[in-house]
Amino acid sequence: MRDEAFYLVAKLVGRSDPSRLEAWAGLGLTITQLRVLFMLRAEAGLAAGSLAEKLGVTPSTLTRIVDRLARNELVRRDAGEDDRRLVRHWLTASGLAVVEEIERTGRERMDRVFDRMSAEELHVLVKALESWAKASDAADEAEETARVGV
Repeated sequence: MRDEAFYLVAKLVGRSDPSRLEAWAGLGLTITQLRVLFMLRAEAGLAAGSLAEKLGVTPSTLTRIVDRLARNELVRRDAGEDDRRLVRHWLTASGLAVVEEIERTGRERMDRVFDRMSAEELHVLVKALESWAKASDAADEAEETARVGV
């Protein structure tokens, strides 16, 4: 059963990601840069340290990643008024437009797929995805607990 689950997940991810990949292929952005854009949309004003930690990169690596995004006017940096060392990151209007376009194309693809499913099939899918998300969250929490030794 697990082998079938692995196979189906890989097949579905492989089929759904190309539409997103096509949406940003012409932008010349790396996957890490895209992750930054999506993270900043979810949590506007992230501090450099928090952003580096979420990405699993060093602060100097984060600086290089964000430099390119800033040059392309997708992200802006603001130094804190009280503490100039505290740098926060924000999406620009162009950065937000990139994120929204990638999401729009991905959503259009998924809508075409969901249109071919019955309401009952969609209900079963949602329940299965809820179970998967819950199990994934629990696995993440267990890994984090093991990592910090709590």
